[in-house]
Amino acid sequence: MPLPKRARIVQVNTSSRGGMPKLPVGGSVWVSREGLERDHNRYRTEKLRGDPDSAVLLLALSSIQAHAEAGFPVGPGSMGENLTLSDLVETEMAPGQRWKVGRAVVQISRACTPCHNLDIYGTGLLKQAIGRRGWYARVLEEGPVKAGDEAVLLADV
Repeated sequence: MPLPKRARIVQVNTSSRGGMPKLPVGGSVWVSREGLERDHNRYRTEKLRGDPDSAVLLLALSSIQAHAEAGFPVGPGSMGENLTLSDLVETEMAPGQRWKVGRAVVQISRACTPCHNLDIYGTGLLKQAIGRRGWYARVLEEGPVKAGDEAVLLADV
């Protein structure tokens, strides 16, 4: 399937204390090389020691919808993602791709591995989320993002 050139940021999500769910943010949020302002990611901070390759977590809305259709009580932000994107599926994203999200530019670094934190939504989501947990990205150019902004593929791998 060819990659879409454009997607839409459905929701921007942060959690000042870490954990899930991340909650929607109204208005613009600054995306820095360390991640989104007002967002704390315990995994990135404590386990990965601030790894810049894990600054932002992007997740396709289609994955969230598939989990919800399977009976799990999830919606945008529930899976711990920072940016919920419409108009694409997980398999259309890959390490090395560069995306302009809002006015920031990110590069996909790796897939996010499902963790036991997903158990808060019910037994079985962890297994179902394999390959549908989102993509970590490093920030190449800082800038603001907000719900409704475009996500534009700048370079493919």
